[in-house]
Amino acid sequence: MSRNTILDKLAKRKPKITLRKLDRGTILIEGNSAGLKFLGHLIIAHAHSHDCGDQMSPQGAGNQLFSQESTLGFYLHRIPCDHEPKKWQKRGSRRRP
Repeated sequence: MSRNTILDKLAKRKPKITLRKLDRGTILIEGNSAGLKFLGHLIIAHAHSHDCGDQMSPQGAGNQLFSQESTLGFYLHRIPCDHEPKKWQKRGSRRRP
C-alpha cells in the first residue's frame, strides 16, 4: 500500500494531534488514535521517501491534522541529505558571502 493510500485512509478517520511546548525542554505530542497512527505512518513513509524534508503546521500545510490547541508544527528531515547546508549556514552561524 502506498504512502498516500495509507494516509488518505487514516485521514477519513479524522486524525487530530496537538503539538505544544510543555516546558523549556519538553514538547507535548498528543492526539486521538487516528492522529497518532497518521503521524507514525507519516514518519515511516518519510524514512523511505526520495525527498529529505517535509513540514506540517497548524497555520500552514497539513493544518487539518492539528487541534486548535496546537502552537507548534514540525519539520521532518532525513539525513544524509543531498541538500545538506554547508557548515557555515547552520543555525546560529553568521552567513558568509
